[in-house]
Amino acid sequence: MQLDQKTTNWPMPPFDENDQPHFLFIMTPPYSGSTALAELLNTSHRTMILHSKAEGQFLIPGLHKHDRWNPNKDINYQSIKACWLNRYQFVKRLTQNIDVVIEKSPPNMIIIEKIISLFRDYSFLANNRNPYANCASLLYRKYDVETINSSDRKDILEFLARGWIKRSTIIKDLIQKFDMPLVTYENFCQNPSSILSQLNLPDGVAETINPSAEVQVKEYQLQTIQNQNDRQIANLKPEEITLISQILTPFSELTEFFQYEIV
Repeated sequence: MQLDQKTTNWPMPPFDENDQPHFLFIMTPPYSGSTALAELLNTSHRTMILHSKAEGQFLIPGLHKHDRWNPNKDINYQSIKACWLNRYQFVKRLTQNIDVVIEKSPPNMIIIEKIISLFRDYSFLANNRNPYANCASLLYRKYDVETINSSDRKDILEFLARGWIKRSTIIKDLIQKFDMPLVTYENFCQNPSSILSQLNLPDGVAETINPSAEVQVKEYQLQTIQNQNDRQIANLKPEEITLISQILTPFSELTEFFQYEIV
């Protein structure tokens, strides 16, 4: 029974060690516009995503459990390699011309050094989003705002703001350690084509990406890239914005690094 449980949580499908793509790892917090970013990058006929959400963690039950943000989580890294290469090789047999796998699972940021040791060819792109918009998006996506009271909303927003600080700190450290190019949600929305010059992909792949393409994100209509920040921040009460600002203030160096202002 124990063996069956291991196989279920950490599958080991067959793969060819000698057939590997270029992995583009997007280091991003959740709910920071990375789905639109990945969909736009995936407009090339030479790119693919491992899962409909562009998050390979969902191919591996043991990887995306509730403890996925635990830095001490016990992970079978060979299962990651097997599942991701198996999926890439399956798609490649159907299409023949895949060169790049776009992978953006947010918890990758805490294990990325071990992940890149599994593969031969990779590059990075870091992403972040305005902390007020990120907190508002998470509040309305992850919680039943119709049933929680004002005090609970404040507790949740404090938790979310501290989460933004924690993950942004990790991303900042990775940017500095690996010299990762940074694209913020806001800059990407303002000029989607600007990301093409920041990519370090195999020859000719960036030129096949369509920065003007329409993308489907969550329940929104198919549309070109749109900045949703103002609409989502408008859902926050003035005192909630003040609360987030108070939490961010001791970390002004971090917000300045990503060119965000504390309100």
